[in-house]
Amino acid sequence: MSAVAALASLTLGVAGTTAAQAHEQRERAAAASVTEEWGPEFETSSHEAFVSYLDSAEGQELLREEGLTRAERAAVYAGDDVAASGWLDKLKKKALKKAFKALPDSWQKKMTDWAKKGKGYFKEKWSSLPGWAKKALTLGGAISVKTAIEWLIDIIL
Repeated sequence: MSAVAALASLTLGVAGTTAAQAHEQRERAAAASVTEEWGPEFETSSHEAFVSYLDSAEGQELLREEGLTRAERAAVYAGDDVAASGWLDKLKKKALKKAFKALPDSWQKKMTDWAKKGKGYFKEKWSSLPGWAKKALTLGGAISVKTAIEWLIDIIL
């Protein structure tokens, strides 16, 4: 009887391992397909797009709220070593928070639900956002989609 039990446990163990391996392979394939469809623009951003954002009414309001000196404003527009210190990222994150808060409540609620389910889920759902929302949340290309998703999750949670 013990030989039969050993054989059964071995068979179940192999089947369990096979199922686990198949599950991992499906997850990897799904992750790869999501990554492939994003392309290089997923991780790129443009300082020129941020300057364009700063020239908008929302950007000017953000600069006024921050109370930047002329030298600081010039550095932000020029991109001089501000990015290296992380100061520019803090400014962009504040702009993203304002953009998120400006979305209709229904979209804020959807995105909050997505954030609670994790970064991968949020990334999958990103493509369901309307173009105007994507543009607003990337500040017109000033921050990458990847960064926008990471920061939105931080802002929401």
